[in-house]
Amino acid sequence: MGRVKIARKSTFIDMTAMSDVTVLLLTFFMLTSTFLQKEPATVVTPPSVSTEKVQETNFVQVLVSPEGKVWLTMNNDTSSAWSNEKMRMALLDKVSEIYNESHKNKISFNVAQKQAFSKLGSFGVPLQQMGEFLNLADEQEGQTKMDKWLGGEDENPNHVTGIPVSWNSDESTPNEFQMWMKALRQTENENLAQSIKDGTGVAIKADQNTPFDIIHMVMDNLQTIHMNKFTFLTALKAGE
Repeated sequence: MGRVKIARKSTFIDMTAMSDVTVLLLTFFMLTSTFLQKEPATVVTPPSVSTEKVQETNFVQVLVSPEGKVWLTMNNDTSSAWSNEKMRMALLDKVSEIYNESHKNKISFNVAQKQAFSKLGSFGVPLQQMGEFLNLADEQEGQTKMDKWLGGEDENPNHVTGIPVSWNSDESTPNEFQMWMKALRQTENENLAQSIKDGTGVAIKADQNTPFDIIHMVMDNLQTIHMNKFTFLTALKAGE
């Protein structure tokens, strides 16, 4: 007696639920993740065995290139009261106030320039050129031009990148790097001010091949204005 052949049917799996879950997870990670900000210089931090993590808010990063260029990155609370945009605008006002106390050529910034500064990740050009730098935000491909200026790739030889810094042991005549750090220390954000005072609010990030004299100069600048506590960013050393 012959066998009855059962017709084969294709298996159907409804992927709708899985697609919904995938989209929800993707949306969750996009909204909660902190994206790395583009920095003016690429540095390879020296390795260490320290596993202590840098706090994500209320800290200032001092980026130092092997050539001795210095840029700053400011991260505040995520609250509306102490947002990065608000605090950066206040920082620009404060540093211009400190600068004008000791310079005949006064500087000031209009609303548009302050708004452009509030959107910067890392910053660092001489204060006399800051207005010209911030005006690029209104031009076509303004962000690209600003990135090239900060990265030292601008074709204009007069455009200087990096906050001016030099050996200076006289607190009464601070250089521009010390002016920025003084302005940061005088922030109205009590959480940031306290973290700077505790030493967790200032982190120096430098390339492992940066000469010690350059790092020593940056540290000496901080100590001259009585900022004696700070940390160094390092990469976790791989096991032997």
